[in-house]
Amino acid sequence: LKTAEDLIQLKLIRILMTLTKTNMNSYSQYGLIFPWVNYITPSEYIRTNDYPEEVQKLQSLLCGPSIGVSHIQPLVEQLPQNDNVGLSIRVLCDTRLGKYEMCVDKLLDQCPQAVLPYAYHEMKEEKQVLWWKKLLPELCRRIRGNGCESHLLVSSLKETLSVVANQLDPLDFLNLLPHDGAAVFFLPYLLQCCNYKQAS
Repeated sequence: LKTAEDLIQLKLIRILMTLTKTNMNSYSQYGLIFPWVNYITPSEYIRTNDYPEEVQKLQSLLCGPSIGVSHIQPLVEQLPQNDNVGLSIRVLCDTRLGKYEMCVDKLLDQCPQAVLPYAYHEMKEEKQVLWWKKLLPELCRRIRGNGCESHLLVSSLKETLSVVANQLDPLDFLNLLPHDGAAVFFLPYLLQCCNYKQAS
């Protein structure tokens, strides 16, 4: 009888085989694993995993320059929902498909410590708008919805506000802030925004 770990390993091998079969030069397509992936599956986690080689190969392949992933989505969906390995593979695939907002939600749900490293790495240039269109309002919504303040979420909100303050005009920044928020909390970031605008 196969254990749950054996079945997961087989699924990872099937995904790897499918990718390497459809990308004949895949061995030249391996890339450095993105820094945010290591927040989901740190090296200690990989070492204690039952199938470390398959995990790292697949992650590295999905971090490569030009691997297509749409055809492996049905296989990826078979990976466990509540598992860090499954989460890392899902977010890597969804990122490849341009589903950045969905990735932010998945990370905030399952691995919030990875959301800022993900944003710094993926939400750049034309995707930078997602910092204030998605990440900022989503953090505000979750903090309000929790009733009690999550230290990690509040810390992420502060860093997000600092990033956004350096990107927008003060009026645009002010319009983003929640109307029911504590003015004292947001005031330093509004001042930062004004000072940055004056200096630039």
